[in-house]
Amino acid sequence: MKMKIRNKAAFTDVETGLERDNRRISYEAALEGIVLLENDGTLPLKPGKIALYGAGAGMTIKGGTGSGEVRERHVVSILEGMEKAGFTVTTRRWIEEYAKRYQEGEKEYAAEFQRKLLKPWKLDMINFISSPYQYPSSQPVTEQDVKDSDTDTCIYVVARQAGEGTDRSLGEKGYRLSDEEKAGLAMCAANYGKMIVVVNVGSVFDMSFLEEIPGINAVVYYSQQGMMGGSAFADLVCGKTSPSGKTSDTWPKNYEDIPGAMDYSYLNGNTDEEYYREGIYVGYRYFDTYGVEPRYPFGHGLSYTTFSVEKKSVELSGSKVRVCARVTNTGKAYAGKETLQLYVSCPQTGMNKEYQRLAAFAKTGELQPGESQELTLAFDLRDLTSYREEDGSYVLEAGDYVLKLGTSSRNTTPAAVMEARKEITAAVCRNICRREHAVREIEPPMNMDTCEYQDGELERYIIEDDAVETVTYSYEEKADALFPYTRKLLEKLTGEELCDLVSGDGGSGGNKFFEAPGVAGCTTSALQKKGIPNICMADGPAGLRLQKVSAVTRRGTVKGTEPNVSVMGCLPEPVKKVMLGNQERQPCVYQFTTSFPVGTALAQTWNTELIERVGEAVGKEMEAYGITYWLAPGMNIHRNPLCGRNFEYFSEDPLLTGKMAAAMSRGVQTRKGCFVTVKHFCCNNQEENRNRMNANVNERALREIYLKGFEIAVREGRPGAVMTSYNKVNGTYANNSMDLVTHVLRDEWGFDGLVMTDWYATGKGLGSHVKAIEAGNDLLMPGGKKAARELKKALEEGILEEEDLKRCAGRVLQGIMSSRIYQAYRRLKKEEA
Repeated sequence: MKMKIRNKAAFTDVETGLERDNRRISYEAALEGIVLLENDGTLPLKPGKIALYGAGAGMTIKGGTGSGEVRERHVVSILEGMEKAGFTVTTRRWIEEYAKRYQEGEKEYAAEFQRKLLKPWKLDMINFISSPYQYPSSQPVTEQDVKDSDTDTCIYVVARQAGEGTDRSLGEKGYRLSDEEKAGLAMCAANYGKMIVVVNVGSVFDMSFLEEIPGINAVVYYSQQGMMGGSAFADLVCGKTSPSGKTSDTWPKNYEDIPGAMDYSYLNGNTDEEYYREGIYVGYRYFDTYGVEPRYPFGHGLSYTTFSVEKKSVELSGSKVRVCARVTNTGKAYAGKETLQLYVSCPQTGMNKEYQRLAAFAKTGELQPGESQELTLAFDLRDLTSYREEDGSYVLEAGDYVLKLGTSSRNTTPAAVMEARKEITAAVCRNICRREHAVREIEPPMNMDTCEYQDGELERYIIEDDAVETVTYSYEEKADALFPYTRKLLEKLTGEELCDLVSGDGGSGGNKFFEAPGVAGCTTSALQKKGIPNICMADGPAGLRLQKVSAVTRRGTVKGTEPNVSVMGCLPEPVKKVMLGNQERQPCVYQFTTSFPVGTALAQTWNTELIERVGEAVGKEMEAYGITYWLAPGMNIHRNPLCGRNFEYFSEDPLLTGKMAAAMSRGVQTRKGCFVTVKHFCCNNQEENRNRMNANVNERALREIYLKGFEIAVREGRPGAVMTSYNKVNGTYANNSMDLVTHVLRDEWGFDGLVMTDWYATGKGLGSHVKAIEAGNDLLMPGGKKAARELKKALEEGILEEEDLKRCAGRVLQGIMSSRIYQAYRRLKKEEA
């Protein structure tokens, strides 16, 4: 590929001020995203000798595989972080032996790949990409290892990595410990006085070993914390900072406790059809409603200090609710932060509802012992409505709404009661994504008590009958929101050129105006003569995924000096020499980006201000490297812990998910001409057979759980783009769904940005190119000449209406003309003139 490089700083590998600033933000996010799950007082530790074992000790996993990978300059492992914090790791020999075992397995994996290259009919390239090398989960810990470690303190780091294209196995390579790990943990727990287990996994993990192995004193959920996680972990362990992370998911005692556990994805043998029989009862909504005891509840996290929560006031004004509370650090030794959570139990007077739902949350600053801070938690009564499918309405049913303040879903106290004396209709919608036959959902529990208070104990507030104004949505075609100069340029394009504009570049190079090495894709470069340059998109969501170092050949071709996809590392050396650039002999382009904690870890901060700063940091790197659309944040609901991409997403809860995505969007888009792409819209809750899987879900669950987070992100974050998912929803591909892309996203939520497909989500046997445009899916990615030709043919035959095509092309063009690249293109053209 050819590229015009205008940034002289790109030719130096000297660390920049931006790198240093963003590294600090990554550290701060990791610091608040690590969750202390259990602690009997063993933590914090004073620096000294320590035994460190486990797959994640020296090779700590920073994030997942696939499009979520980031190419940073350096990752701080737990080993490195502990040593920098003043600890002496006495098990380096064990860690080095594990590294050798890892490397030997990696070589065997590459050899097997190369053998299959000789028999291409046996090579499943997709399987190799989606199922990278499975590293050894551990190695034995012997009595001699314990003796040689010369300490009574041990940290054992359990590690797992997942990625796109496949779901986690329920066995020892995914969700559960291996027998070897259990033996190692048992050996350590029996021989060390202080035993800490660290879970270096991107999503919920099976913790049943805690009942089987006595002597474990503390458990830390490290998750996957990006490039600075090792430093953050060490600072938490030694008490420099008190843990403040909270779980963003419910952790079950047993996997089977999850509704529909054994019907998920590949477990029932049918990956074509997925039935969302749990309805609205996802995560804590199920556990709290059905009385199933979790191992760790939603919103749980320990600290080195303690806090008290005191309700100060409740204010109900129209549809706005404000609850003020004072949080006090009641400890004597450690400063810390606390997250205040507000839940509401809605009346069971009509539709069945969950026991409670999260309505608002807020996090304190760092409070010294004895220090207090008042927090205000605010929400709108619309957030408490339920969707009634029969008449397509969001309604606030009559009855008592109990407000509960607390620090997790299982640690709350009733604070006030709001009473609706009559049913209030908040919105009237058209039904969407209807099935011929509804999904048969699980039966709700009978006679559920959500009150937990006696009459007269709590302040009672009356919700006025007209407190919520009824919104009746219109689904008529609306005028576009194009700038006048965008419309003027759009009118100059022929039908053929419009087809090119809504099709990506196909990833085949071409004479681009600009390209950053390693980008996921670009818009077409075929319209430069019409004054339309291409713009670039980079993967996410743990940071920008670009080629770290690229060599520039004499012909101006830019080649990465190392594999950008892990499977490329398995290719024979002669092949890699042709595909890759030579860093020693050719001038290089450097793009050192920051790897931040994964989505789950960011959500565990419960700190929207911090997430907004993470977004701004990403936006600054987008400016530096010329990226217009960041393909993030990922925000699909954690419906089941086995989803292979849960690490990229935030939570099981739509409110927490939406608030995090909105904060990230606001942060990125403080940088003019830089846009986020919230994804994957919608119901991309499994990876097995994701290109053809059909999510069968009733409309109420669809709206209240799987669309709600996207709605919050769109309304509060105003993202520049939305990416549709691979899967079908009730029989129609998401990218072909007029209901989802136009009626909900644009007509109901007012979204006026760009909608793009996921990569290769349309084509033969998948979503239709033409129907995607008709539905309002503006940009086909990666598109290419074949997609453009199909659109041109449909246009000529009258199958595709020019107005539909022009509407989509206008939004693509609007994004291009709002970009920094377009401004640079205009300046260059003026200089040349």
